[in-house]
Amino acid sequence: MNSSFSRAANVLFLPGVIFMTLLFLYPLLRMAAISTGFPDFNGDSYARFFSIPSYVDTLFRTFAASTIVTVACFILGYPTAVFLSQARGHKKSILLACVVLPYLTSLLVRTYAWMVILNDTSPLNSFLMWTGLIDQPLGLLFSTTGALIGMVHIMLPAMILPIYAILQGMDPAQMRAAKALGGGPARAFFKVYLPQSLPGIRSGATLVFALSLGFYITPAALGSPSDLMLSNLITAVLNSALDFRFASAIAIILLACTLAAYGLVGLFGTRSAQGGVLISRIFSPLVAGLKKLLPSTGNGRAAQRWTSNVGREQVWEGTGSRILAAYGYLVLFFLVLPSILVVVMSFSDERILNFPPRAWSLRWYEVLFTDPLWAEATWTSLRVAAVSTVLSMLIGGTAAYALVRGSAALRPGIFALMLAPMIVPSVVNSVGLYSVLAPWGLVNREVGLILALTPGSISYVVIIMLATLTSFDPRLEMASSSLGAGRIRTALKIILPIIAPGAIAAALFAFIHAFDEVVISSFIAGSTMQTLPLKIWYGIQYELEPVIAAVSTLMMIFPIIALPFLGRRAKVLRT
Repeated sequence: MNSSFSRAANVLFLPGVIFMTLLFLYPLLRMAAISTGFPDFNGDSYARFFSIPSYVDTLFRTFAASTIVTVACFILGYPTAVFLSQARGHKKSILLACVVLPYLTSLLVRTYAWMVILNDTSPLNSFLMWTGLIDQPLGLLFSTTGALIGMVHIMLPAMILPIYAILQGMDPAQMRAAKALGGGPARAFFKVYLPQSLPGIRSGATLVFALSLGFYITPAALGSPSDLMLSNLITAVLNSALDFRFASAIAIILLACTLAAYGLVGLFGTRSAQGGVLISRIFSPLVAGLKKLLPSTGNGRAAQRWTSNVGREQVWEGTGSRILAAYGYLVLFFLVLPSILVVVMSFSDERILNFPPRAWSLRWYEVLFTDPLWAEATWTSLRVAAVSTVLSMLIGGTAAYALVRGSAALRPGIFALMLAPMIVPSVVNSVGLYSVLAPWGLVNREVGLILALTPGSISYVVIIMLATLTSFDPRLEMASSSLGAGRIRTALKIILPIIAPGAIAAALFAFIHAFDEVVISSFIAGSTMQTLPLKIWYGIQYELEPVIAAVSTLMMIFPIIALPFLGRRAKVLRT
């Protein structure tokens, strides 16, 4: 690619850089300034936080919960990833769907599902009482155990996918060579297999730990008041004391903890990694895992690699293989069980949730489609998510193209900027955005909510489009130009048809993010505008109405229906 083409591509950096600077970096800087009392700098808010034992306890509790979730996800996720990497053919596709569908399902829906499973009349308590193991319900809902179970369930795909992506790319001949040289199964595993899987473990553990630091919805819905984490404390300070400066200071502390978690990866795992390179190394196994689950996003190499791995060497054989399979099936059952129960209960005719329902009907779907409040919330969410998706595709798509074709010197910093919203806790982003959008008069308005949700959607678009464009042959562009086609004609006739599968997948992820985000919406939407996730969130805080099961079922069905359709659509576009 010649230098003039590279300089022209550099121009495409500008929309993304300007947008992310205004709606991501500036809000964070403004929040930091407010926390220090700018322009009179002092650390009173930070000193106040560390001088009150209950606040410091919340900080330690957040770290402890994140550590427990990370360890539990590793114990459950590593053997499951090994089991998935050994599966073959259609069986592998079905098993992988059990991992990716919960990953694509709304966080609110999954939290609601665990509220159903853990309540006193849940099937779990009913089963244990029926077997005589317990005399009264366990009381798991609104407890520390319940909160940790829900958090592990939500984070588990983020551990499995990076490890699976690394295991799937390992050369099976190395295990055969280790055994041929006299190493037993255990020695070959610990000397050959496990060390090579460390990049996936590191990425998965970092993602789970850092994302767990910012947990907000699940601890608040499933835990007790004593289980609140830093994100919940920020909201409590804002709602009860209206102390924006102190809330900003806590948000900065949470942000510092999150960045420190990512920094440790660079310090102990990838010493030469810096900026965007480090973020790339953390997220690349996750993206690789998602690409395997979404073959339509690739250019055929994933499918070829999939085929080449058929018949790969088994890590465990005989009894060990059967134990591994049983463990893997149990973990996958744990992942899909909440979704199954919610779907079943959505067809209940009862006012109170029971499993199995004693009477069946479409009553709650009728309520959903006839209640004007639910309809208005649904249409608001669809409008906001659709506009945010279009905006993120325009900005993120051009930024991804510039990252591939533009100056190499600019790539690390801009790549880090584009992906940063994914690693910053939502509640931190929310506080920063509120501090900027409120003076601009954009709080309580749809345009403000769209602008607030778009940076996160841009991150998904960039990371998927970058993977797609990297595999695009630039000689096709040069050939088109040499035949007299202009840049626009080349883009419309050559580039877009080839990258259409990846673009559709990127749009799907961007839409799901904008549609499902509840933390940012709770800050920016205000009291006069209600989105569907906000209505669900307010509903599950006060009562477990079966109508929420009907809404949750429709939100789970969307990814199930959309993915095969998009795959077929992508094939049409490519032909």
